[in-house]
Amino acid sequence: MIAKTLINLVTKSPIIRNSNFSITKRLLNNKPRNRVENYPRRAYTRLPKTPDLIYIPHVIRWLKTKFQFKYLKRTWDPEFTEGAFIYGTSKAVCRITEIIHENDMAQLDGLLTDSAKMKLKQDLKTRITKAQRAIIKLKPEDIKILVPMNVCLKEEGLQRNCRVGMRVLALKWIQQKTGALRLVLVALQTEFMKEYREGGTSDWTISAFDIMECAILTQSPS
Repeated sequence: MIAKTLINLVTKSPIIRNSNFSITKRLLNNKPRNRVENYPRRAYTRLPKTPDLIYIPHVIRWLKTKFQFKYLKRTWDPEFTEGAFIYGTSKAVCRITEIIHENDMAQLDGLLTDSAKMKLKQDLKTRITKAQRAIIKLKPEDIKILVPMNVCLKEEGLQRNCRVGMRVLALKWIQQKTGALRLVLVALQTEFMKEYREGGTSDWTISAFDIMECAILTQSPS
């Protein structure tokens, strides 16, 4: 259960109306009184649309992040664009969840820093269950919110690096063996790092990957 506020959320539907992921989970679990408990068990050729979410940023934090991205592009990385960065990070996040789902930890090499990889492996041994591994795999279209929360530009002599903290919230349907559809909530906190050295730069690497929530909710399609 997550205790601290991670992302401010408002939904277009009444399913989610709180900024805390733990409260979000409880709200998603709440069924309307008139909902039929035994939802028709059938094979779906096309899954229904998941709830739409709207992210409401903290204005000062949002402005600071935008300024730092502009500074990064102007002074360190002329080829940087926020759109391309968001696209790339969504692909990377989905790839990591796929690796976790397949339990093929060797595939993490080159995608995560050594420290991030060690922590993730430890979390998978001590915190993440087999059932959670089975449902964590994401596709880009499952990601409802992926936002930069902070940008840290650090310079020491000729060594420079940029770290971008990201928050991710994803929703997807899974069909259980009974035929019933259930909504899956996946909440992640990640950090991406890129080093800038004299004569060249590195690729973006994941320097932190924390699984904050991964759960099957009781919400069914209406």
